[in-house]
Amino acid sequence: MQLKKEIDKIIEKLKIQPIGNGYIDCICPMENAITFIDSMTRLNINITEFTWWCFVDDKHEPCGMGGPKNKYGNGWYSEVCMDKIFQFSSNDEIKRYLLYEWNNSDIYKSCFVPAFWLDIPDE
Repeated sequence: MQLKKEIDKIIEKLKIQPIGNGYIDCICPMENAITFIDSMTRLNINITEFTWWCFVDDKHEPCGMGGPKNKYGNGWYSEVCMDKIFQFSSNDEIKRYLLYEWNNSDIYKSCFVPAFWLDIPDE
């Protein structure tokens, strides 16, 4: 239970918005993604995969389907339809992808934000 409390503190501090119950599809503002990955690594939490969501506001139309209102401010998140879920073998691999490969990807859009899937061990 202590581990989940630590995760919840980090989620709140970094303005991450889990979708539904638990720790799947934790929508993370891009500016907080690396800090979140590093925080999960320090807690020995593996991020098993992620999906893309589009941040929508009055200046940007949605790139996908409906989704939740941003509980931390203006706008909302639109679920992006993708052919696959992005899976990596480690948190460091995800971090490298977001830092060095994502901006050059064929599917890159500046409005996209990752929604991380966490593998929480039983306590």
